Amino acid sequence: MAEIVLDQVSKGFADGTLAVRDASFTVHDGELFILVGPSGCGKSTLLNLIVGLESPTAGELYLDGRPLSGVDPKDRDMAMVFQSYALYPHLTVADNLAFPLKLRGLPKAEIQSRVSETAALLGIGDLLGRRPQNLSGGQRQRVAMGRAMVRRPKVFLLDEPLSNLDAQLRALMRVELASLQRRLGTTTVYVTHDQTEAMTLGDRVAILRAGEVQQVGTPREVYARPANLFVASFIGTPTMNLIPGRLDCDRLALPIGEWVLGPDRRHRLGARDGVVVAGLRPECITLADAQGAPSAMDFEARVELVDWLGAELFAHLDVGPQSFETSPALAALPVGPGIGRLRLVARLDPGAAVSEGDHLRLAVADDALHLFDAATGRRLGEAPGESTRTRSDAL
Repeated sequence: MAEIVLDQVSKGFADGTLAVRDASFTVHDGELFILVGPSGCGKSTLLNLIVGLESPTAGELYLDGRPLSGVDPKDRDMAMVFQSYALYPHLTVADNLAFPLKLRGLPKAEIQSRVSETAALLGIGDLLGRRPQNLSGGQRQRVAMGRAMVRRPKVFLLDEPLSNLDAQLRALMRVELASLQRRLGTTTVYVTHDQTEAMTLGDRVAILRAGEVQQVGTPREVYARPANLFVASFIGTPTMNLIPGRLDCDRLALPIGEWVLGPDRRHRLGARDGVVVAGLRPECITLADAQGAPSAMDFEARVELVDWLGAELFAHLDVGPQSFETSPALAALPVGPGIGRLRLVARLDPGAAVSEGDHLRLAVADDALHLFDAATGRRLGEAPGESTRTRSDAL
């Protein structure tokens, strides 16, 4: 068993930087848990706190219920894989794999057995006599994983292990890593800034911003019910369309039209009226004549740009002048309405005859709407117990 618990963990540095603030979450035994967020958000610091390379300035970490304060990194039974792979260039693959076992003083026969078993599992048995400079990026990554695996630790910690690989190899290695982790069943904490990696690899995901955990949930949960505007803008490619609007009783006025809220959603919102932010995923905006189910609203827009990716088509739309006040929460994000004009992205059928300059009639699905508080960025309209857990909603 290997369960990791962080309880109100913070980490500050001598220069006054607070790299991690009140982080609380649990990594369950055997799961692949992802820490994801933009550069400088505290992901690697959290990993260093778990492995023991850094000590928290507040809070506590636990491994299987045992506090980790004062426990040396070598006594935590964790193995780390670094972005740079950190292989010894003068040693062969076999010697790189054997190195941590020799440090522990294991018998030669057991070392050879573990090295052979690990190499076979990773498909690098034919590389044991080579040195790192004679390996490809993917092969080096496998060797780095093997050096961690050969120890048979309770926990694997991976710090952006695929970031040095090209896009095609990175996609291949994602599949291999996920498959390997499922077979081994070892608790794994994986750091990445790539939300595609996070969504395809993780059993659960913790999304960080400026040292704070914004939301913890499965990939499906954080995509379908983002806890706040930052999560909504970070998860998804292209990002969610965010539109300032005004709520008045059961009517939501947006630059693209008026949305009449059903009684159930209006009940969840309580007495909340005024400026809000509406979120619409690109796949929820379709051509009006292609809309199968009843739509919540129709609107017109001009196509500024078409991104055709074979299986997907993204239309970048100019809706026209922005007539609603900008929310403080939106102003803090790198996405949102363009200055002076509202621009949206729609994911359309890849066979749609759409070209730049076309004027389209578009429809929005009835269940597409996400609503956020314009001042705090928090998600609005959740039923009790429905919202995915978040430690910090504030923008």
